[in-house]
Amino acid sequence: MKKKKRTSFLRLIYIGATILAIVLIGIFDPSIKEMVVAFEHLSLRWLYVCIACLLLYWLTDGLLLHDITSYMYKREPLRNSIKVGMIGLYYGALTPFATGGQPMQVIYMRRSNIPVGTSTCIVCIKFVVYELSLCTFYVVAMLVRGSYFYFNHNQVFWLTTLGFIVNLLAVFFIILTIRNKKLVLRIGCFLIRFLNKVKIIKQKEHAVSSFEKTIDDYHTAAAYISKYKLRAIGSYIISAINLAFFFAIPYFIYLAFGHTLYSLIDLITMQAFLYLAVSFFPTPGGAGAAEGGFYLFFSAFFINIPVYIAMLIWRFLTYYLMLIVGSLLVVLDEIFSIRRTRKEEVKGQ
Repeated sequence: MKKKKRTSFLRLIYIGATILAIVLIGIFDPSIKEMVVAFEHLSLRWLYVCIACLLLYWLTDGLLLHDITSYMYKREPLRNSIKVGMIGLYYGALTPFATGGQPMQVIYMRRSNIPVGTSTCIVCIKFVVYELSLCTFYVVAMLVRGSYFYFNHNQVFWLTTLGFIVNLLAVFFIILTIRNKKLVLRIGCFLIRFLNKVKIIKQKEHAVSSFEKTIDDYHTAAAYISKYKLRAIGSYIISAINLAFFFAIPYFIYLAFGHTLYSLIDLITMQAFLYLAVSFFPTPGGAGAAEGGFYLFFSAFFINIPVYIAMLIWRFLTYYLMLIVGSLLVVLDEIFSIRRTRKEEVKGQ
């Protein structure tokens, strides 16, 4: 009984801290305050389309999780998958390299009685198809607009290529795990021992154990992908559509300011390049890199307004709104969870 009360108390502290964090963002972040100015220049019709793309991005992210869960475990209510997907996006936005998203999704799926091993495998498969679809966007973008960006936006071209290489290494790592698990373990353990000697990693045994578990998880996930090839291809398509909705948002912001010179393909390509370029920056949500990258990548597109205004709207929709909605979802879920716990306590008395 005492343990359950202590857990409820810690949850309430967590709820309060979450609300406080969002309030502080609103008070101290200058970009939030400048949004009032930005909205004065917008065509609301295209702003609604931006919001629709964002909602479809959230929806398809949950649909992807729902699809993978259906053949990995069993068909769950779609609303549960959307909730878990949103929570993953929220914690991903709060942590460097989005590392907090997957563990929290596993925790929340456990609340729906999905075994930890199964839920871990689900998020691993989701990550694999996400990486594959992201790399596909880069390849298609290079085929369609590669030469143009090389000659006209050389900095963008090379920053994006670096981001692609980082993501491609993740795909290569996964493929190598499938083909030769023992080799990956040897390489990983060698690197951990080296990093331990140069004092970058302090707890060598813990790092080795975590690495071995990660390899096992992805090896298991790969086995399921091999077993459900056609379903995995379907998941890959959903992931590609999911990213397309996200990448289309700058185009409709572009239209909202009355621009028509560049096409949807141009803006989606640039957004895909920006996404890849900032993906390896170790800040929560790519903070700093995302804003600077948007300014660098999109300056040539927004001519009759300062590009920072478009950047503020884009950043609010793609990042701050995620924090606001995600935090409210987390808080409400914690409140409902506490109520369920109390009801169980009353029944148990």
